[in-house]
Parts: sequence; C-alpha cells; structure tokens
Amino acid sequence: MTRYLADMTWREVDALEKDPGVVILPIGAIEQHGHHMPLVTDALIAGKAVDQALATLADDIPAWALPTMPFGKSNEHVGFPGTIMLSAHTLLSFCHDVARSMAAAGFTRLMFVNGHGGNKALLEMAARDIRAELGLMTFVVMPPSLTEADRAALPAAEQRFGIHAGTVETALILADSPELVKMEHASAHYPAFTSDKVHLTAMPNVAWLSRDWSPKGHFGDATAATAEMGTRYWQNIAEGLADVISEAAHFTIPAQA
Repeated sequence: MTRYLADMTWREVDALEKDPGVVILPIGAIEQHGHHMPLVTDALIAGKAVDQALATLADDIPAWALPTMPFGKSNEHVGFPGTIMLSAHTLLSFCHDVARSMAAAGFTRLMFVNGHGGNKALLEMAARDIRAELGLMTFVVMPPSLTEADRAALPAAEQRFGIHAGTVETALILADSPELVKMEHASAHYPAFTSDKVHLTAMPNVAWLSRDWSPKGHFGDATAATAEMGTRYWQNIAEGLADVISEAAHFTIPAQA
C-alpha cells in the first residue's frame, strides 16, 4: 500500500493500524533564494527529504506522508518579489488544524519535517501545544541538520553564515533539479558582522531581515556547490531522516514510577 495518505481512500485510511505509526507533514517555504536559486527551494527540500526517507524505510515501519505544505513564515525575506509570507498566526493555526484532523482519524503521532529555518521556532511551539491539547506525540525535524559531518568539511565562514542559498542548499538543488539553478549568477556573500558575539542563528542571535545583510538575498558561497556534493547530502539526509522516522513511529513516553 502507498505511504502517501492523500493517495488513499477514506476507507483505506480508516483501516490503517495507527499505533504504532507516525504521520509526516513536510513544511517548506516559497521565498527568494538569491539570483541563482528558485523560490521553491525550501519546499522542494522538505518534500524530497521525506520522499527519499520513505523509500529508504523498512516495509514494516508504519509511516505515512501528507502532501508538502509549500508556504511558511518567510517575513525575513520581505521586499523580495515572489516571496509568499504566512503570518505566525496562520502557520500555527494550520498546524493545529492538521493535527486535529489526524487525531480525529485515530493517528497518535505527528512529525513536522521542516525545510525552512524561519519556521523552526513556530513549529516547536506548535508541537508542544498540540501535545498538550490533543495528546499526539509530536516531533519537529530539520533535514539539513542531519548532514553535520558534511558541514564540518565546509570552510568556517560557510559553517557560520552559509544558511540561505549557500553551498549546501545550492548543492542539494543542483543534484535534484539542476534545471532550476542558474549557476552563472551564483556568488559568495557573507554578512559583515561588527561583533563576534552576536550571530544570525546561534545564541545570542539578532532578529534579522535578509535585506539587512545581503542585497542579493543569499548567505554563503554558492559557487562552491556541486551536484556530486548534493547527491552525498541527499543520501545522508534520507538515511538520517529514515532513522528518525523509524524511532518516532514506535516512540512512547516511559511509564513513570
């Protein structure tokens, strides 16, 4: 049987043994990614990561995917044409509505697979609230974070600031959808921070807009990316995410003494 819930009939969904089991919702963004990368980058990464992880899973792991939610909280990219921004309220409400629907259908676990850094804090908040309100075990996973070994091989500046359409994201899209990448427009750009103590993403971080630090909208060295790197990253992401899904599908809270 398919692992994609939207391809099933309602009776097939009703007949599923749902505990153990986990429903997976990929969430991305439609937003600017510099001069060389498509708006769909984050949604593509989230959906592809889930597709590849499901293909890697053992047949006896009960896991099912929902269609990718392409839009996210992208107001850090305000001012760049093509960016579609959901408010925090809208994204939170969407997550809760999906969770209520899954709980009503009898599912017991929900995983958000997030392809966009701007969604992270909200998804973590939503996951805790969904757990409290509905009782679902709820997980948040960021697929690119599963390539830490590869990131360690990148230059220090790329590790610190290459967070948006830099080497890693460009390599991923080159490997999957090279026709969408305009490498002739690729360049390297890092924000010129005046302090070593304030960061874009590490604590203590500064609330930033991409136009504050990058006129083209990207952070990192896209010119260093290759399809071969991307193929390796995808394999690591698929294997790492499959391991997380396998554990989440059977995850329970230990009984307390």
